[in-house]
Amino acid sequence: MRIWYVFVLIALCASVVPARAESPLIQGTWNINAVLTTTSTPNDYVKEGHLKNEVWVIRQNGDSANLTTPSGTIDGRFVPQTQEFPTGVWQFEAMVPNLMNMPNLGAKFEVVIVKRSENVLSGGSTVTYMGNNNFGGPWVPIGMESWRFDATRKQ
Repeated sequence: MRIWYVFVLIALCASVVPARAESPLIQGTWNINAVLTTTSTPNDYVKEGHLKNEVWVIRQNGDSANLTTPSGTIDGRFVPQTQEFPTGVWQFEAMVPNLMNMPNLGAKFEVVIVKRSENVLSGGSTVTYMGNNNFGGPWVPIGMESWRFDATRKQ
């Protein structure tokens, strides 16, 4: 009788475990409409509210993908659940030393993508510019830009 009770208890516990979110298909070519939301060094050309339009290409293999923009290619993965995105989010991240062939300048690129529908994505990207630490430690942030974007599948 006790074994049957334990079996029923295990079956009930297993049935309430939330299902892991499947990685949504985001592969394709996308028209991106982005707006600059924050910059640490505004100027006449680049300031909050600046708009840009780009074409991005995403190649996906299961829970992994690479994103190609006019600035380069970055690898990412699908995270099934976060506090901010309970249904999952695509996260892309890369650290680039020697940005623009400058040995004292680097940048950390971060992109998050949420699939809204078959032909619509949205998300944000952040570039944190990094400089050498004069005291020999790790890179230190020296500036940043953040963008919000919407994307439609290119037909």
